[in-house]
Amino acid sequence: MKANLAKVLTSFILVLGIIGLAVTVIFQPFRLVRFLLISAIIIGIFFLVMRNFGLPNQSMRKEQRAFIKAARQSKKRIKRGQKKVDSKKKQAVRKRYTSSTHLTVIEGKKGKKKNRAIH
Repeated sequence: MKANLAKVLTSFILVLGIIGLAVTVIFQPFRLVRFLLISAIIIGIFFLVMRNFGLPNQSMRKEQRAFIKAARQSKKRIKRGQKKVDSKKKQAVRKRYTSSTHLTVIEGKKGKKKNRAIH
């Protein structure tokens, strides 16, 4: 029941707003233009203030710019590295593999336990 009442009230307010907008456009178009212009100026000023003073201090903005710059340079470096690897693959004919060193196991006293009371 409450959901129905909310839908009806929302629809009623929306219809009144549309009717009011239509009446303003028909009978007072200059007033509507002036309202839209003033709203745009206020939103623009608010945006500029938030952009300039939104971050707590200047150092955070500088750090953010430095991070973005470093990320771009890193991406460029990775792209350049990939191109070099591709060209080397084409030029490389055959790789020589060295044999692995043979390790030997030294037999020790595996079965004898240490007397830990003495040590």
